[in-house]
Amino acid sequence: VAAALPLGFGVYCYITRSGLNFFSILGLVAVIVNGGLGLLKLDEFWFAIKEVSVPVFLGLAFPLSHRWGRPLIESILLTPQLINRTVLQKALVTPEQQTSFAALLLRASWGMGAGMLLSAVGNFFLALYLLGGKEPGSEAFVKSIGTLNWAGFIVIGVPLFGIMFVVLLWFLRSVQRLTGLDRDDLMNPGKTVRKRVQNSP
Repeated sequence: VAAALPLGFGVYCYITRSGLNFFSILGLVAVIVNGGLGLLKLDEFWFAIKEVSVPVFLGLAFPLSHRWGRPLIESILLTPQLINRTVLQKALVTPEQQTSFAALLLRASWGMGAGMLLSAVGNFFLALYLLGGKEPGSEAFVKSIGTLNWAGFIVIGVPLFGIMFVVLLWFLRSVQRLTGLDRDDLMNPGKTVRKRVQNSP
């Protein structure tokens, strides 16, 4: 049941976007590892290590993905639902602008990476606090794992989304200064009144 959400979302992305979704794969692996640790009846230390491993992996993957030629930050900041990529590419006319834009993406990746590493530290101590002193495999231990899942989202996830929002605002303002585009031109208007007015004869 726990694996159904990341698996279902991954299948949806594969069908609609003709490709694998990195975050779905990571979520599925995390669920499988969590279940495996529970079946092996390992203590709180190993759950804390597992809670650390996912954000650390993501934190390192954001900047390192630039070396692979497919920065992960693009899947967050340059989604077609948010950014009008056609307008953006046309505005990056000079090699200097293109180099500066790549530097902006790298800085945003480091910002996301730093947020993930802070999340890793919080996850580690939260797991030790909630699972410490309980017998692995016991009912109390299993209930604490469930508490760890929802409490981790609130205690760690909410601040992390705040960091993502700050990075997004910084990125948009930096791109505006670099390209001279207005925010309305840079962002994809979608199905808005503004778009309908623009498209009207």
